[in-house]
Amino acid sequence: MRSLRSLTTPYLVWMVILILIPGLFILLATLSTFHIFNEYTFRFTTTHLRFLSDEIFIEALQNSLKYAGITTVICFLIGYPVAHFFAKMQSRSKTLFVALLIVPIWSNMIVRIIAWENMFKPVSILNLFGLSFDLIGTDIAIVLAMVSMYLPFMIFPIYSVLLKMDESLIEASRDLGANRFQTFFRITFPLSLGGVISGVIMTLLPAMTAFALPKRIGGDGMLLLGVVIEEQIFRGSFNIASTVSFIVMLMMLTAFALIIRVDKEGETLL
Repeated sequence: MRSLRSLTTPYLVWMVILILIPGLFILLATLSTFHIFNEYTFRFTTTHLRFLSDEIFIEALQNSLKYAGITTVICFLIGYPVAHFFAKMQSRSKTLFVALLIVPIWSNMIVRIIAWENMFKPVSILNLFGLSFDLIGTDIAIVLAMVSMYLPFMIFPIYSVLLKMDESLIEASRDLGANRFQTFFRITFPLSLGGVISGVIMTLLPAMTAFALPKRIGGDGMLLLGVVIEEQIFRGSFNIASTVSFIVMLMMLTAFALIIRVDKEGETLL
């Protein structure tokens, strides 16, 4: 095994270049006057942290939590039954059906967002079927689009756990007199909690940090954390953008630590 450790070197190099160094730049920009583009006098400061009490950040955080929370709940209510259905499916076409769930992830997200945007406008392809919607800027449009984007991230962690579940435990439960509902709530669901937690985190975080989707579908003035970061960068407020990004990074690291805690074997990580 020691002879194979050298094979991890390219991976570690890319991790340092693509994750560690940018992360340190963000931390440095958060706690100092460091600016990667403009001339400046370097000094450490906590001034940028004051933005975390600004009304813009608070509104963005509240909106992000609201939309991401609603999206995550809907994805769970839809995703768990779908994951359970595919995990228990005995059909030869099972692999094909699972692959069809993966295909949307391979397509460009911006293209999918624009497709939803066009359908939510009064004049769209839906007019051919006698349908017309004017939902741009509404909560319904944002949530529907988010659910369509992030639903696979809820399904696959749960599917992965259910697929590997020991069926003898289900059979033992039924042999002892438990009906299907009792077996599900006392055996199946508790044993799949690792996948549920992973799915919740993997859906919640991308939904909280989305910026293209709320910009295109939410209309002008819709603030989410991702939108705030984008706007601050275009305004030249690199340090403010880094401060918000650093908070998001802390959320992600906390979520990743939680995944590792409940899923030590990493079977739910995509």
